[in-house]
Amino acid sequence: MANDRSKLVKPEDMPDEVFQAIKDSTASLEKIRGDAHADVADYLAQPDGRGKMGGTGKMGLPTLLLTVVGRKSGEMRTTPLIFVPDGEQMVVTGSLAGYDQHPTWYLNLKADANCWVQVERKKMTAVARDATEEERKRLWPTLTEMFPGLGYFQTQTERQFPVVILSPTAPA
Repeated sequence: MANDRSKLVKPEDMPDEVFQAIKDSTASLEKIRGDAHADVADYLAQPDGRGKMGGTGKMGLPTLLLTVVGRKSGEMRTTPLIFVPDGEQMVVTGSLAGYDQHPTWYLNLKADANCWVQVERKKMTAVARDATEEERKRLWPTLTEMFPGLGYFQTQTERQFPVVILSPTAPA
């Protein structure tokens, strides 16, 4: 369904140029991965302000770096993710711009929940888990209010986006 970007449905209230920008920036998984690699490099070069609302993260949204062990390669893989703080925990979602498959980072976390998180200059080890249904009901409105694109992308696929809670375990 959503793997074919020509089948994305434009919301009536979305300007044509915004819709086209969404289609262009999510045109392929290769494009999304390439942009993510560039975002990681940019984050590492200028980490300050990334974890704050209105900071220098993606679209002014709080952004963290998540590092996981590749379930097939065994190599460290890092991706930038928009997050919502929830107490000491950080909440992320696996939208992959509404594509029909889960993002690779999520599949890697399902294989090994241990991970590393960087928020600005603060680095920590963490353990990941899927939100319970109760937590999901509480957190999803916060996620979509902060980043309305999540709600839009969720309507473009039958796959339910995972809501993942990252719980810090120690400084890294």
